[in-house]
Amino acid sequence: LEEYLSTAPCVPQIRNEVRNWKYNNYKGSTKTTKDLLKFWFKSDHKLINGKKFSYYYSQQEAIETLIYLSEVCKIKNRKDLLQRFIKSDDDIQLPIHDSFARSAVKMATGSGKTKVMALVLAWQYFNAVKENDKLYSKDFLIIAPNVIVYDRLKTDFENGIIFKTDPIIPTH
Repeated sequence: LEEYLSTAPCVPQIRNEVRNWKYNNYKGSTKTTKDLLKFWFKSDHKLINGKKFSYYYSQQEAIETLIYLSEVCKIKNRKDLLQRFIKSDDDIQLPIHDSFARSAVKMATGSGKTKVMALVLAWQYFNAVKENDKLYSKDFLIIAPNVIVYDRLKTDFENGIIFKTDPIIPTH
C-alpha cells in the first residue's frame, strides 16, 4: 500500500500565492470566473427576506483556492500539487497511483461547506457554458458520506433551492 502523503506542507505557499493572485485581480482566470468572484464577494446582496447577506471569509478563501489551483495552476491531482508547492529540499515521496482529479477544502463545522459546494458547481457550470471549455463540467454528482449529511444536502440542493435563495447566480 502507498504511504499516506500529507499535503499540509503545501498550505503556506498556496495561501501566499492565492493572496497574490487575488491582489492582482485574479490574473490568469477566465472572464466568467472574474465576473462570478466579483458578484459573490464585491457586490451587496439581499436575501428574499430582505436581510443583508455576505459570504464568510472562509468560504471566499476556499473557493478562491480551489479556482486558483484548478484554473490558474492547472493542478489535476495530488502529485501535481506536491510537485508545485513542496520545497525542493523537503524529502517527499510522490504518489505512484494518482490518476483521479480531486479537490477538497478543510473547513470547520458550520463554516459553510455546502455554500462553497454550490459556488464550485456554479463556477464549473458557467465556465463550461460561457467559456465553452471542456475542462469544466456541466454535470455533477454529489455523494454524501451518511444519511445525516445526505438530508442536509437534500434540503439545500433539492430542486436547486440553494441557487434560488442564495446569491450564487448573477442576474446577467
